[in-house]
Amino acid sequence: MRLLIDERIRPDGKLERSWANLVEERVRISDDDGTGGELSIAALDRVMCRYGKPLEDEVVLDGDALDLGEGRRLRRLRYHAVVDAEGRDYLVWERPGEAPLAVISTHVAAALRYLVLRLAGERPQETEG
Repeated sequence: MRLLIDERIRPDGKLERSWANLVEERVRISDDDGTGGELSIAALDRVMCRYGKPLEDEVVLDGDALDLGEGRRLRRLRYHAVVDAEGRDYLVWERPGEAPLAVISTHVAAALRYLVLRLAGERPQETEG
């Protein structure tokens, strides 16, 4: 299963989406054009704990979710707060025994994309081998 984590409009007016999916106990972050890479679940946890805020008790957890095993789940949540003119998309990090953490999806998706691209740039190329 793939989880949609972000949608944005590129400068040329085309829609671009970012996805997360589980690949052999790693989280693959990829864009529609195929760019992306993999992160450990621990790295995802660090990002979500760094930027996430506890979800308010009255917010119902619904929406698509990516099950990462051991009770961990990354969920996309559409929520319309009273102070917002319209609903926003959030990513929610669920862990056993912990309060769910929520981050505006565009913010955390940008951080995850940056990490996978940075890691890809640090790996030796096959021709450098």
